[in-house]
Amino acid sequence: MATIHDVAREAGVSIATVSRSLNGRSRVSEKTRARVLEVAAALEFHPNRAARGLVTGKLGNVGVLVPDLTNPFFTPILAGIEEVAQSRDMGVFVADTREDVDAEGRLITRLSQQVDGVVLVASRMDEEDLLDLRIKDKAVLVNRVVRGMSAVAIDAYQGMSELVDHLGELGHTRIAYLDGPSRSSLGRSKRLGLADRAKELGIDLIVLGHRQPTFAAGRESAEEVRSLDVTAVVAFDDLIAWGLITRLQELGVEIPQELSIAGFDDAIEEGMVRPALTSVSPQGTSLGIRAMDLLLDRLQRPAAPASVEMLGCIVKKRDSTRSILA
Repeated sequence: MATIHDVAREAGVSIATVSRSLNGRSRVSEKTRARVLEVAAALEFHPNRAARGLVTGKLGNVGVLVPDLTNPFFTPILAGIEEVAQSRDMGVFVADTREDVDAEGRLITRLSQQVDGVVLVASRMDEEDLLDLRIKDKAVLVNRVVRGMSAVAIDAYQGMSELVDHLGELGHTRIAYLDGPSRSSLGRSKRLGLADRAKELGIDLIVLGHRQPTFAAGRESAEEVRSLDVTAVVAFDDLIAWGLITRLQELGVEIPQELSIAGFDDAIEEGMVRPALTSVSPQGTSLGIRAMDLLLDRLQRPAAPASVEMLGCIVKKRDSTRSILA
């Protein structure tokens, strides 16, 4: 197996020049870089990331923490992160906190020894604990905004407001909301967006308590929803909405003829649930891409001021909601 010494000897340059050439750094002429790359390819030399880290102080890895890997909302976010990481020849370590705040703290500590920076997706940690993190200047939050930390988030308030507009246009004047985890900052934005816009339009909003963002939670909510005098239901996320639709249909409720249902995330592929689910799309891949861009910027400029970006949402109108106007 070829080593960096072999490449340097064959190319007639120093080891430092080989390293600079392979890392795309300056102070190396294009002619020299081309020669080094040609020799490296001929010798089938692949830089050892760990060894390179000893020289550069960079491990070439990033860590990503999510609350629940089984939730399809996080899939496009991870895809966006991977897209940027692969273009930079970086590795991605993914960890599932399982909605456990204590586990999240432990995993951050463990990952910080193996990565250059961390993306915390929908973190459940208290704000004070996030600001106390040793690597907070090398971390980016997704769908959580904390003063002093870089973040990219979706404008859930705007998304839910527009969903209420859609339901109002269909004639719904009394709707229910199935709320998500109590520690979800994104959930608070969703709830505010719904409540504020419903008040403005004169729509009665019934908020049903906190629940986990799971298919099972949706199914378990069916009997309570069925007992309400509402014509539409909005769920915290698509998994809850999916479970709710499935169980209501088993109980003989016709969707959307008897009850319109909408979700949030646009995470259920069309064809997986009937009728097709109306949902607010957060454009998750863009979230992941921007999160990685922000993280790479933080790694290059750790002393720079924190940066926060908000991305808009789009209401995807499908068959699970219908007009009740005569």
